[in-house]
Amino acid sequence: MTTSGMLQLTALIIYGIVQSSYIPILTLILMDTPEIESRFLGAAGGMFFCVAEVGGFSGPLIMGALMDATGTFLAGVLFCAFLNLVMIGLTFPLGTRHSPGQE
Repeated sequence: MTTSGMLQLTALIIYGIVQSSYIPILTLILMDTPEIESRFLGAAGGMFFCVAEVGGFSGPLIMGALMDATGTFLAGVLFCAFLNLVMIGLTFPLGTRHSPGQE
């Protein structure tokens, strides 16, 4: 938001490398989930991508609407930061369930 030059370029390169690995890793985690039988992996993968790609549409739409309303990208960036903080907060109640016999 406030950087330019080499720092901004470096940050964008790191973001591109890290971001591109999220979907394959999440797909592998989905495939490794014991509650999902192998015969349902196609349907589970389709549902995952359907939900995961909502942000690919709504993110730019919300950013554009906030840009039009305020005349600056700052409102959109702050909205995305707030949304990320909410999602981080929602991860804390999540836990790991162990099957009987597993430690």
